[in-house]
Amino acid sequence: MAIFATDGKLVNFLNRLGYLMVLNFLTVLCCIPIFTAGAAVTALYSVTLRLVRKEDEKIIAGYFRAFCDNFKQATLIWLAGGGLLLFLLFDIRLLLSVPGTFGQIYRTVLFGAVLLLVMLLIHVFAVLARFDNTIKNTLKNAALFCAGHIIPAALMLVTAMVPVILLMLSYRFLSVDILIGISGPAYLTSIYFTQLFKKYE
Repeated sequence: MAIFATDGKLVNFLNRLGYLMVLNFLTVLCCIPIFTAGAAVTALYSVTLRLVRKEDEKIIAGYFRAFCDNFKQATLIWLAGGGLLLFLLFDIRLLLSVPGTFGQIYRTVLFGAVLLLVMLLIHVFAVLARFDNTIKNTLKNAALFCAGHIIPAALMLVTAMVPVILLMLSYRFLSVDILIGISGPAYLTSIYFTQLFKKYE
């Protein structure tokens, strides 16, 4: 049957699923030293963007090549962005002990800042994965993409957070998160980023 042909939809789907599982393992592995998380996510986006465009499918070699190529810039961005993220989360935790309306409002504002920062970082690493540029221009372009397409940007944030949301709902989703919890959302958001970046390439 055509569905089982080597170029059929089922085989292509299973191949992509296998690629995403490998990418998920590589990304988790490279995120273990926390300071390399930025380079790991950038490398992930580099491969998923190519998968969406049906380009080079040398998953492992492509991943580590992108990891090395973007290591310096991605690490500097992550140390700054991740440090700010940690600071905001720490402040929110401290404010849990502050009673009254003031504490609640301040926590809400900080939580909104966390969401905006995560949304920006998603765009930053995707932009860094696709374009060669300075850190300043990468941050600027990512911010412009976010501000100019705020609703799709928010949807990309929700997509990236789906594995966390599923895990909060039930630990039964843990196996799904382990297999494609990072690479799956990255691939889905890469479909959007491919269309977004097309007119700038």
